[in-house]
Amino acid sequence: MTDQPGGDTEPASSDPTSTEAGATAEPLARTGVAAADSAADRLDELEDAPLEEHVEIYEDVHRRLQEGLADLDEQ
Repeated sequence: MTDQPGGDTEPASSDPTSTEAGATAEPLARTGVAAADSAADRLDELEDAPLEEHVEIYEDVHRRLQEGLADLDEQ
């Protein structure tokens, strides 16, 4: 917890993936699995996408991962 002016407290951030304002996140690591890498590429677009587009991006990532799993089931 960190003390805030006025006596308020808030939990200290322990999320190692969070970034400071203005900092850029590193691209997600490549796996060599086409569906997973395609989904990771799409997630990389979140940083520059307006908030209104985030749901669309997450849905697309989910679809890509589901298709990748379905392809694995067919093998």
